[in-house]
Amino acid sequence: MVVKDRLKSIVRSAGYEIRRHHPDLVEFLHSRSVNLVLDVGANEGQFAQELRLRGYTGRVVSFEPVVDVFERLKTNCSADEKWDCRNLALGETMGTVEINVSRNTAMSSIVSQTEVGRNSIYEADVIRVDKVPITTLDSMYSEFADDRVFLKVDTQGFEQNVLRGGKSSLHRLLGVQLELPLVHLYEGTWKFDEALRFMREAGFTLSQMRAVTYYSQDPASLLEVDCIFRRADYADGVSYH
Repeated sequence: MVVKDRLKSIVRSAGYEIRRHHPDLVEFLHSRSVNLVLDVGANEGQFAQELRLRGYTGRVVSFEPVVDVFERLKTNCSADEKWDCRNLALGETMGTVEINVSRNTAMSSIVSQTEVGRNSIYEADVIRVDKVPITTLDSMYSEFADDRVFLKVDTQGFEQNVLRGGKSSLHRLLGVQLELPLVHLYEGTWKFDEALRFMREAGFTLSQMRAVTYYSQDPASLLEVDCIFRRADYADGVSYH
């Protein structure tokens, strides 16, 4: 016990903490008193449902551009008075955009799949192309200005476009979750280190990581990870309202 206490003391003096329990996203939201989660790339609402199961009780606004998928999302959120949904894509332009709809609709994307993407995920094949409405985070953010906001973006290779459309809003966010590739599934998407650099320049630093999928051609290796970013200056006592 003495050795353990001494080790903990040394680690704490260096600014670190030893824990058996690993904090998750909902604990992150609670730690920041987040009362609104923007769920961009919602599909049928799986992310919001997981938040509820894990204990998040604040508001959720989910964005899903594909009409038939949106109808299922709307059904799933209809009984939850704090969960709203909108039939929109978010990006850096306003108007309409084409989206490649996959058989597995969670893989639908505005950008084209790579060969790895077509071969790595079950039912990722594109079955049609839809035209969907698109807007920017900045154009609507005034609606959320009085909330403590967390942004989740899972748009299958379109994440950077969503963030570029929110350049004036990002500094107001208390955290961001991005699904980032370690192996590229979509054409022209950023590399992992480029995403970290983008977020660092926007004032965020990496807080948590979680495995999403593994690489079918190398099952011991990750394909994609969920990364949670925190405000770099949050620990200095800065409050965002």
